[in-house]
Amino acid sequence: MDALNDGCVFTKCEKSGSKLKENGHSEVVILDKSNDYGNVPPTTRLSKRRFLILGSFCLYSMSVAFQWIEYAIITNIVLKYYEGATELAIAWTSMSYLLSSIPLMFVATWMLDNWGLRKVLLFGATLNAVGSLIKIGSVSPNLFVVSFLGQTISACAEAFVLEIPPKIASLWFGPSEVSTATAIGVFGNQLGCALGFLIPPKLVPNSDNLDEIGAGFRVLFISSAVVCTGALLLMFIVIRDEPKTPPSIARALSVVAENKEKAENSPMKSYLRSIGVLMKNVPYLLLFLTYGINTGTYYAIGTLLNPIMLNYHEDAEQQIGEIGLTMVVAGLVGSVLCGYFLDKTKLYKPTTVVTYVLSMAFMFVFTFTLQLKILWLDYLSIGLLGFFMTGYLPIGFEFAAEITYPVSEATSSGLLNVSAQFFGILFTIIAQELLKLGSLAANLFMAIALLMGAVLTALIRADLKRKAANETNRRVLGEEKMALADVKLIPSNHNHNHNNNNSENEGEDFEDKEKLVRLASASSSLV
Repeated sequence: MDALNDGCVFTKCEKSGSKLKENGHSEVVILDKSNDYGNVPPTTRLSKRRFLILGSFCLYSMSVAFQWIEYAIITNIVLKYYEGATELAIAWTSMSYLLSSIPLMFVATWMLDNWGLRKVLLFGATLNAVGSLIKIGSVSPNLFVVSFLGQTISACAEAFVLEIPPKIASLWFGPSEVSTATAIGVFGNQLGCALGFLIPPKLVPNSDNLDEIGAGFRVLFISSAVVCTGALLLMFIVIRDEPKTPPSIARALSVVAENKEKAENSPMKSYLRSIGVLMKNVPYLLLFLTYGINTGTYYAIGTLLNPIMLNYHEDAEQQIGEIGLTMVVAGLVGSVLCGYFLDKTKLYKPTTVVTYVLSMAFMFVFTFTLQLKILWLDYLSIGLLGFFMTGYLPIGFEFAAEITYPVSEATSSGLLNVSAQFFGILFTIIAQELLKLGSLAANLFMAIALLMGAVLTALIRADLKRKAANETNRRVLGEEKMALADVKLIPSNHNHNHNNNNSENEGEDFEDKEKLVRLASASSSLV
């Protein structure tokens, strides 16, 4: 039998039992709709649409991340142009992305699990576009409040971006692609950060003529709004919730667990229960802390890069923007390479530990080489820092998905991002105060924080549940074929003796299928 209807699966209903149905010359088991576990798709298949989905998301994510740093990277120019603007207020144009994400991340992950991918992305993309359009009307020295309002609305879209990459990878990509897909999803966000470092210093001149500065802001805001609006339209055309056929056995079993959970509990109760499961998972709690420290340090460096480096390189706004760009572009390469490496090796903990330790090491290198006031050395040291620090982002997401499976990837990654936003705000505020003592004090604080994070990362126990689910099912069913894919048809006109001769083999088939049911039940009980 090569294929069956989506409603067909060898399983056993605990409440109402299995049903047999004559189908031509065959006898198959039809899933009873009252089954506890829902409908387990009989096959896995990769959709060609998955790359279009991922590419569209990357554009949207890029448009959100670009706006994160567009004020902070030209802090001195913003101070010159806008009346009433302060360094703290400009820092908050960046930190608003972090602060808004803390409460909204819980909303976004709940929406993602209950509304689906399409509605969540459209909602976030709408916020992003509206905020960018408001900023077009803020090009006047007395309208900093309006500009800040637009930035705040765009910042709210961040919560509907950060937890998405591992979810898209799980919904649309196979087990040998998930880490790479997650890395590419992160790539879009980091590309936006890179452009945010590069473009504003080039479009907005550091001039004594306020009209020239205003003209630069106008070009910057209009260009950003065009991209954000285009990303919204692309989301509307391209994005779908998930393929009809799951891309992996792990995803198929997640569907089983999710359906059972939804049948037994309300959406809010299921969501709170998932969070409760995560809060009892000690390895995840350690990752929760270490991910927040690493990513929070990254956010603090990005937000304060301009004042940190101006202490050593006066009137070097464009070079500082390029140094920030170097950090992010090197990180883009690092994230993709790390994701690809994970897909090939599945060495989650060793990769996590090595990447974290090297992030810490190059933070110390950047801290002390900055004292030499050699620009090319700053490019090199921060590039290496960015390679490992940004490369850690998809590793953290995928490690979390492994040790918390079958809890939704949106929930596990969403909580990691809450930690990152919290530490990002905390570290930015502390480092900004330490800047009064000099850049060395601020940088040393962040380097020591990464040292503590590296130690905690080494303590994480690597229980790779998602990997085990894929391997166990592959061993039971053979090369990712679900139970019905290899069932031998038994013609209904076979004589009784022939049926008796084959009953032993048929019984073995049923035993294999029930192994899938037991695995599905075990998966659902973990949620």
